[in-house]
Amino acid sequence: MAKYISLVTGAGTELVPCGEGIYVKRVSATRLDIYLAASVSHHLRCVTVGSTQALVDAINDALVVAAETSWTNVVVPVALPSGQTVTSITMTAFAA
Repeated sequence: MAKYISLVTGAGTELVPCGEGIYVKRVSATRLDIYLAASVSHHLRCVTVGSTQALVDAINDALVVAAETSWTNVVVPVALPSGQTVTSITMTAFAA
């Protein structure tokens, strides 16, 4: 059964698959990259406002909950830290 974490963005609620694992990297206060284990050519680029390590931790916490819940609970929301937002998420190809 596929599992997802959900992030509330400026465009609405976005679902991010976490089946085979993901890695979250904070690049700056305005950018966060999410690498999907199943993709070697693309990653998700998040435009953020005021992101800190606490946002990375919140995403990781949601991943743990997703892994620990039963197969009927397929979506786990990310609890965004106070004052931190995700404006958008886009699929981005790795630069050659």
